[in-house]
Amino acid sequence: MSASDEVIASYSGNSSDNAHDLRITSHGKIRAWVEFSLDFLQKNPEKPLSLHTLPAAKGKAPARGEATGGEVQLEAATSATQDKSTRMHTSTSMIPRLVSVVEIIKREYLKTLDPALSDAGKLSGLHQYNEVDALDDIDSGDSIETAEEKRQKELAAVLRGKRHLRQHKIAYMRVTLCRRELPHLLAKGATYQKPQVRALSKSARARLKKRLRKQDMVE
Repeated sequence: MSASDEVIASYSGNSSDNAHDLRITSHGKIRAWVEFSLDFLQKNPEKPLSLHTLPAAKGKAPARGEATGGEVQLEAATSATQDKSTRMHTSTSMIPRLVSVVEIIKREYLKTLDPALSDAGKLSGLHQYNEVDALDDIDSGDSIETAEEKRQKELAAVLRGKRHLRQHKIAYMRVTLCRRELPHLLAKGATYQKPQVRALSKSARARLKKRLRKQDMVE
């Protein structure tokens, strides 16, 4: 099965700046995420790609093969939210995997750039914005709860005589990659990493100059 066959997409109106959301799970294939990401970034040079470890939202039935904005996740992902071996919520335990996927994407993206795009003999990669935050997890919710769902759960607990609800935080991470800068993410508190730069070899610069001279002669 190809990477495109494994990807399921659904539109999410909450995505900032119309970014594509790519959810990193314990069941997905790194190769599929990387292939999809590279294809998306090449076809949408001005559009951000947001990779994250947030829990899956309830009640979504994504359609296969949609190619437009929204949350993108692998078909193999399930609703499991806790790593039984470490007793750690998957939103937290998947952070190292997310970082690994991001680093592979950035490295492979540099390799895809046309030398003609080089600036002073160097190729510039992707701007990276990192956001780390935490969700409130009351009892054992399987996903992000709406305010109404949380209110109803708290009310039911009070009616059962519970005065103190067990509550803890679930850490998660979101990394946004884009060819252009996204200053609004800095305003939200994201940390920024400059694009990686790949220097062209002497022979590559020579071939580039030769090709540019030929283009000038044709024109």
